[in-house]
Amino acid sequence: MAVNSKWILPMPKLSQKLELKQQLSPQQVLQASLLQLNLPLLEQRILHELEINPALEMTELPIEEEEKEEDEKEVEEETDEVEFDWEELLGDHDDYEFPLSRGNEEEKREIPLISQETFSEQIIKQLQDCNVNKRDLKIAEEVLGNLDEQGYLTIEPMLISDRLRVDEQDILDVMFKIQRLDPPGLAARNMQECLLAQAEVRNENPTAVTILKDYFDDFANHRYEKIMESTGGSKEDLNEAMEFIARLNPSPRDDQITTGQDIVIPDIAVEEREGDYQVLVQEGLIPQVRVSKSYLKMLNDYKDKKDVRRFVKQKLESANWFVDAVEQRKMTIQRVMESIIRHQPKYFHAGDRTLQPMILKDIAEDIEMDISTVSRVTNGKYVQLPWEIKDLKTFFSEGIQTESGGEVSNTQVKHRLKDIIEAEDKQIPIGDEELTNMLNAEGYKIARRTITKYREQLKFPTARLRRKLI
Repeated sequence: MAVNSKWILPMPKLSQKLELKQQLSPQQVLQASLLQLNLPLLEQRILHELEINPALEMTELPIEEEEKEEDEKEVEEETDEVEFDWEELLGDHDDYEFPLSRGNEEEKREIPLISQETFSEQIIKQLQDCNVNKRDLKIAEEVLGNLDEQGYLTIEPMLISDRLRVDEQDILDVMFKIQRLDPPGLAARNMQECLLAQAEVRNENPTAVTILKDYFDDFANHRYEKIMESTGGSKEDLNEAMEFIARLNPSPRDDQITTGQDIVIPDIAVEEREGDYQVLVQEGLIPQVRVSKSYLKMLNDYKDKKDVRRFVKQKLESANWFVDAVEQRKMTIQRVMESIIRHQPKYFHAGDRTLQPMILKDIAEDIEMDISTVSRVTNGKYVQLPWEIKDLKTFFSEGIQTESGGEVSNTQVKHRLKDIIEAEDKQIPIGDEELTNMLNAEGYKIARRTITKYREQLKFPTARLRRKLI
């Protein structure tokens, strides 16, 4: 039987797409926000939370006195009726917002942080002045929490987009905004991106911008004749552009804004006891908090008032999350430091203070946590060791292969490079190629481009410019 084709309807195209995205719970968001704070800022955050949430209270009394006070409170509650102005408390109930969802602007307005303002907060404040929306501020916080000591982004933007459930382009847009703030070049993924942002912000030398944007490989490899041929510029224009680029900062975080006092308060202390090391999280400066028992009692006292119970439950839930987040912060910092000690046996046990190659991923895998979590723990925090106070970020470095088949920290290589440059003949400074050959002869398997990167991180200009400084 023939089938009339005009009666055949086209079949719709079916497709399946499986997506796995991570969505952070309010508790996780809170934990991440507290984890990023150092000790002085954590104290400020706790005091702020005590002000806005009556279900949270301090525990400053010794246990015996605390129990005595609780007994006295129970007697008073049996004889006296607890009175609350619920109209005052519930008057703005419809506008009640969980503390996590508030922007940093409100917190800074209520609790001004001057000398204790962190580097990340300074950048966030600049974004707020540019009327950046709340979503982009959240993205910015995530980006800033994953910067290294030089100010470079340590993870791929795609990972941040997956974590926050936003498009990767949104991450890139926020990065672009941060790169053009003060200091410029921050949150760049590489040297080219860092220097280009600085050159565009300063807008003083169009030739330099063109070189950094379109001919960076030629610039990095000193192919100056090729650059002049491609750009059609003169030798004088090229020299001016080179001079301009040489004045840019390959480590933008070193230009961070100062706010008066640089007070270092370690978050962690490491004590040596019988050949072993014990990690202690410093808690002496921060108020100890707990959920208010009187608020717990209100749930039973006001069973017939739905609005009251809903308000109380929200406050109690917020208080519980906050108390748990503070405790989680303590445990996470302790676990990270204990893992660092395990990964650096020579530094802690051999006595030579030599750091082994170690990256954030090593610690993250050891304690089974996300790399971004380890980054937050180590960012802007210090540890009190028996012999010094040390920035947690300085424990991390990439490994460099040696001729013997071993591996040394890039920190060790940088120290050696610094010694060579400082001891060189200032009339005949050593070029990157010769520096590479010298370090290779000493057993370090390292490429010339890596030497160039390390030299820039150490803030040494090229050999030509070092000779001019004499």
